[in-house]
Amino acid sequence: MLTAEQLAAFEVFGYLRFDALFSPPEIREISREFDDLIVETRGNDAPTNERECYQSFIERRTALAALIDDDRIFNMMADILGPDPMWVTSGGNLYVGDSPWHRDATVKGYPQFKIVIYLDSLARDSGCLRLIPGSHKPPYHHELDPLLEQEEHPFGVAGPDIPAVCLETEPGDVVVFHETIWHATFGGAAQRRMLSLSWLPYPREPYQVDYFRSLYAAVTVPEEPRLPFFESGRPRLQKIVERLRRLGVEPGAAT
Repeated sequence: MLTAEQLAAFEVFGYLRFDALFSPPEIREISREFDDLIVETRGNDAPTNERECYQSFIERRTALAALIDDDRIFNMMADILGPDPMWVTSGGNLYVGDSPWHRDATVKGYPQFKIVIYLDSLARDSGCLRLIPGSHKPPYHHELDPLLEQEEHPFGVAGPDIPAVCLETEPGDVVVFHETIWHATFGGAAQRRMLSLSWLPYPREPYQVDYFRSLYAAVTVPEEPRLPFFESGRPRLQKIVERLRRLGVEPGAAT
């Protein structure tokens, strides 16, 4: 359960970091499942030296799908989003090189949130996540738009020198952030493994329902086998599935 101080910090700075949220044995199992699923999803294609990102990822494996309703993850999102947190999708990512400054969403009055779990040790100069605190809120959020012009150095400094927090992490650490926060990585080697879990508040207004439907269609992969997610029998996951079906983004009737 998040404290009032943690929730206040999350609102002001746009992120929270949790050290060693998962134990070494848990991370070894998650890493094994991750690596196996990457190979399975890649199929006959050989590994490349380019970033790989696979959506609807953890939903395909029972052990990984269990992360969605793990108390450490689900209760965190319930504290942030309220009693009906909406699952969107997950990503299995292999990063290569730098990820220039960007934000995953723009400010639209319907907040989006992401939990990231890194499976490798990452430091300032080896590709750890960098965040600009408070940049999830306007007007600061929009004042940083020139960062998208990566080659121009609009503020007179190169990407790695932009004032930011460098979140050096070890396997088992977890970071949650507003998807509107500006973030980047620099100096990273190939094959940096990361799981991402995306959430939104339950859509109450018509515009939120429309946005959720369009976002869900854009970031999920319906043709992938997601039975471990949809047929888990786990009460929390079943409630999430029912809410997705109630919104008309997945086939089947809510029970």
